[in-house]
Amino acid sequence: MQPVTLTEFRGVKYGGDLENAWGYSVATDDADFSAQLTSLVDGVRASTVLAGFCYTRLTDTRQEVNGLVDENRVPRLPIDEPRTIITG
Repeated sequence: MQPVTLTEFRGVKYGGDLENAWGYSVATDDADFSAQLTSLVDGVRASTVLAGFCYTRLTDTRQEVNGLVDENRVPRLPIDEPRTIITG
């Protein structure tokens, strides 16, 4: 049996140009962004078939504002928070 990985997932739009940029959902503040990120990662982590995952969007781009950091590489949350969320 081959390992199965989720090679791309992300999508919480937060900060930047929310009107014209892309994302699956919109966070209203830091707490909401953290909660949505936690929910996404916990859902993936709960899978019994996945061997691993890759959270795709580290940094924003002009057309996407769903990164863990903005396009200037400024973290959306204190850096330990997303690290803890993603690493468990």
